[in-house]
Amino acid sequence: MLFMNYLLYFILFYEINGLPQINLDLTHSISNIESNSSLQHDCLHVAAWIENEESDPYQIISYCMSEWPSKWNIKNNNQDQYFTFAQLYQLNISSEQLHLWSTPLDIIEYYELYLNHRLISNTSVVMAMNGFYNCTPPRFGPLCEYSLEMYQSDHLTLNEMIHEYYLHEYQPTTLTCYIHLECDRGSISLCLDWSEICDGIVDCRNGIDEEACWQLNMNQCEDNEYRCLNERCIQKIFVKDDYNAFECLDRSDERLPYPHTFVNTSSEPTFSTEDVTCSKRDTPFRVKMTSSCVKKRTALIEKLMFTDKPQNISNDCWLAIHCQWNINITSDLICDDISSDGNFTEIIDQTCPNMLYMPSSPVIFGHIYFLYTKEDMLEPNLYIPKPRYLCYNDQLCSGFYLNRTLLTFNNATCRRSEDFPLRFNLPNRLNGGMWNGMYALHSFTYLHQCNTVNHNEPLSCNTLNMYKCVNSSKCISKNLLCNEINDCDYKDDEQCSLIEDSYLNSDLHHFKQCTTQSIVIHATSVDDGICNCGLNEYGVCDDKEFYDNYIKTNILFPTICDGFTELIPVEIGERYETDETECDYWICNNSYTRCDGFWNCLNGADEVDCDPSPALSCPLHNHICVSPEIYQLMCLPLKQANDGNIDCVGATDEPQLCRSAQFSKGNVNIYCRNDEKSDCTTYENLCHDPVCNETNYDFCEKNWNYSSSVLIDSDIDKFFRQRKLEMDKLRVKIFSLGKINNSIKKNTTIIRLPLPITQEIIRQQQQHCHRGLLLRVWLDYEKNLTNETCLCPPSFYGNMCQYQNQRISLTLQFQTYADSRQTLFAIVVLLIDDSDNRLIHSHHQFSYLYIRDCQIKFNIYLLYLTRPKDEKKNYSIHIDIYEKISLTYRRSFLIPIQVSFLPVHRLAVQLNIPRTTDTIERCVNQHCIHGQCMKYSDHRNGTTFCQCNQDWAGRYCNISHHCSCSNDSLCTGILPNNRSLCVCPFNKWGSQCLFQSRVCNSNQNLTCLNGGKCIPTDEYIVSNKKFKCICQKGFSGVRCEIIDNEINLSFHENIKLSQSILVHFIEVFNDSPPINGSTYQMIPVNKRTAILYWSYPFHIVFTELDDKKYHLIHVQNTYHRSRRINKEIQSKDRCPHINEINQTLNQYHLLRL
Repeated sequence: MLFMNYLLYFILFYEINGLPQINLDLTHSISNIESNSSLQHDCLHVAAWIENEESDPYQIISYCMSEWPSKWNIKNNNQDQYFTFAQLYQLNISSEQLHLWSTPLDIIEYYELYLNHRLISNTSVVMAMNGFYNCTPPRFGPLCEYSLEMYQSDHLTLNEMIHEYYLHEYQPTTLTCYIHLECDRGSISLCLDWSEICDGIVDCRNGIDEEACWQLNMNQCEDNEYRCLNERCIQKIFVKDDYNAFECLDRSDERLPYPHTFVNTSSEPTFSTEDVTCSKRDTPFRVKMTSSCVKKRTALIEKLMFTDKPQNISNDCWLAIHCQWNINITSDLICDDISSDGNFTEIIDQTCPNMLYMPSSPVIFGHIYFLYTKEDMLEPNLYIPKPRYLCYNDQLCSGFYLNRTLLTFNNATCRRSEDFPLRFNLPNRLNGGMWNGMYALHSFTYLHQCNTVNHNEPLSCNTLNMYKCVNSSKCISKNLLCNEINDCDYKDDEQCSLIEDSYLNSDLHHFKQCTTQSIVIHATSVDDGICNCGLNEYGVCDDKEFYDNYIKTNILFPTICDGFTELIPVEIGERYETDETECDYWICNNSYTRCDGFWNCLNGADEVDCDPSPALSCPLHNHICVSPEIYQLMCLPLKQANDGNIDCVGATDEPQLCRSAQFSKGNVNIYCRNDEKSDCTTYENLCHDPVCNETNYDFCEKNWNYSSSVLIDSDIDKFFRQRKLEMDKLRVKIFSLGKINNSIKKNTTIIRLPLPITQEIIRQQQQHCHRGLLLRVWLDYEKNLTNETCLCPPSFYGNMCQYQNQRISLTLQFQTYADSRQTLFAIVVLLIDDSDNRLIHSHHQFSYLYIRDCQIKFNIYLLYLTRPKDEKKNYSIHIDIYEKISLTYRRSFLIPIQVSFLPVHRLAVQLNIPRTTDTIERCVNQHCIHGQCMKYSDHRNGTTFCQCNQDWAGRYCNISHHCSCSNDSLCTGILPNNRSLCVCPFNKWGSQCLFQSRVCNSNQNLTCLNGGKCIPTDEYIVSNKKFKCICQKGFSGVRCEIIDNEINLSFHENIKLSQSILVHFIEVFNDSPPINGSTYQMIPVNKRTAILYWSYPFHIVFTELDDKKYHLIHVQNTYHRSRRINKEIQSKDRCPHINEINQTLNQYHLLRL
């Protein structure tokens, strides 16, 4: 009875409290694979947080343990109730309940196997003795031996818990390291970051981080591909498609705000934070020291550079110099120990050598040091003094002044800074007096030719992507030309006017030809806060923000005669005209200008009577303003606005007094005038501006609160604050039908936010696990003995997630043909090698449904089976596509992995799923012993592979393997942990397809209405929608509950008709661009009618015939769903081309139409 009561309490506890599920995966230890530390085990699979389910990338992050649990001596659990499988069966406990109770997935699968074999297998007796521990939250795991330090009981889901944890910015106190390249940075404290390999800047003293990178320049992109600045290729469809999603590692595929030095690390470890680089070249006021996007890494590197003491320097000398120059001194007590009076010159004089490097490691490019003499050391200074000499490897840089006295120190050539020549900054506010901003930055900028990456590499120099420096064997990437940094010894790479046009014009993505001057600038210089092209005669900068320039140089209908001069004068005949000339007969109060907050009519007629709840009740056609007599709100008749007389405080009735003359964004809207001069200012300066304060002295004394810079009268304060500045005016107004209404109310999802985790707790956990999750291991619960380890995301590993992983970061997007847009697909992604075993290094599975996922990017991490990866092997990504309901094989794709030396491969591919009628190409290959030879889809080289029969695997299907997948699933290979790779039917999930997805099984007719087909959402996807309904034609909605709009078309006999038409639907918004959608509709033979259905809101619909003739079908200001529209298309419905309307008007310039 006690046993039953305990279990009942446990069930009710979970149901009432709604505790988060924490289901650990891959917990079964297998002795023969524990030696492989890179194999993923003890993992939590968590979906990255999604804000917009229709467009945000899909990504599952596996947080896994690097240490095998067998290393810990974990005592038996005597605190939590233990149930055998036999007992669970007797209590009618299902595997679904175990899943809800945070049971490890391996145990749930084993229990499901027991249930399936209980009566038919002799092993069931042995299996019945297995069981699970009923863990008390927050503990979980096979023995209840783990708990997450971030755990809080008020979280509803694990996803919510992890999302909140990562909202706190990453602030590391130690470095993470890439250890699979033997890099000597000249310091035992410094290590290489993966982003510093092939970033174009040498970091290792032996240059190994850039040694093989010349091979990237040999890479040629296809016609449909975009070449990233780092020489990698991505499909052009991914370029400038989402400013928050980068498919180029260096982020050059998206337009970045300036400065673009870092990324937001206050988010989960997804592609957008972990698989990007931030160039050292992009830092405005200091050398970044790394291409990592982690803000804190540069500061950590600088600190560690000054920590390492050379062996030939005494401790007293080293410490005295640090105290003398205030380097990394965290406490005065440290310096008091060697000198009580703060004078360290005697110690330096007696213990230090005549010369030393400070710091002791190279400052830049792996070979440039700062050398100081004892005279420098003895000089008291609040900051590190200017280095007396700069030392370098003279084989790696030249082009300096000749006939200068050189010094040799530690096998390096040294010369004075002024002999380069090189001028250092003095301490100032921007560099904070730090040596980086004063000395390292200028050394990095003006000695960049010493960054010799490709020195005498003939294969690389002869490629189209390279530029050969003059009078030198050195060559550099074409992408480094004209970037305001000297990479060639004689600076010819920045003499852009002398560089052959073929270098620059062949890649317009990375260079911009200025129109104001005959110069070319680098793409990274566009919109960087500096006008690099120079201003034209109208003050327009060619490389400024795109939309500003566009509106100044293009005629846009909504800006014509709107009261603001925005178009640069255009020569028409013998006159120059703008968008505000010849506006006498233009109606300024129209659907584009009405009630937008700006006086487009000079008297503000377009802004009267707009406020539904005004602060003052006025007659119609009156403005509200502040009386200059009594300093209260008053009503001003429209006829007194813009009459040349100032009737209101700040001249708000005469806005033209402060309106910009032309082409620029005005940021003032308050006018003041005294006897001597006039001035325009903002509301915030109304009582601070000298002229305005004098003009409005009485008003300011009576109404202004100088301590808080607000008006005492809240209504007057609100009036001034609501007045918009010209710079806030929308530069492009959107096409409008007037005030658009939508009868459909969009649901607002309210997300429950948990109590915040304190910043101090987060900081401590980050110090221990970096980008991973801190996990407490309960060794002995009774004695309260614990240990700490980490669950690391795929980009890291180690007991503290301190090592950076070699990985592939793959983005997939899919397109389907019309016959498959309601077909549910199973996508199986494998990382394989070219060995005879055809090892599957890692894998990922997900479902794809076009009507649900057409815009979705699928971000997938793939890891190698060994650390480091075997660079002698060739790796590829193999993708199988199956129809998930029937498990019919559709096709396979191959993506080869090139240039094996890269630590992170960033790939982005859009795949077209073949039609159902497309023939599967088979081949004849006698090596496919237990399988059949297949050709990869869309592979130009005709590459083939062996598709193995069940129970067989390997490159030639000659490796026998017993399939452990459920009978109704597919077995497609062997995984590294000796498990079968299973493809599940649509209503099952789990590694062996043993778990039922019952969301669609409960009652199909109630889940999806009107004959819709229910499809369960992937198990690990975090979504409020647990299923998707594939609706019958004519229905839509979450449950197919909505009757679609039905349009019945008939065509008059005088309309020339083909067998198909194109129908366009446009949805119009008040303040956003319209959305359009189109559909083809077949016309039956010998018929002149068609019936079509449309599931989405629309306001305009028209048809397009084969001869490019358009006919209007319907216009509505308010969208009504489930509406039936009957329309006969006649000649009068045709939308004529503008050339057909009036030939005389057609001859006019666009400004005069």
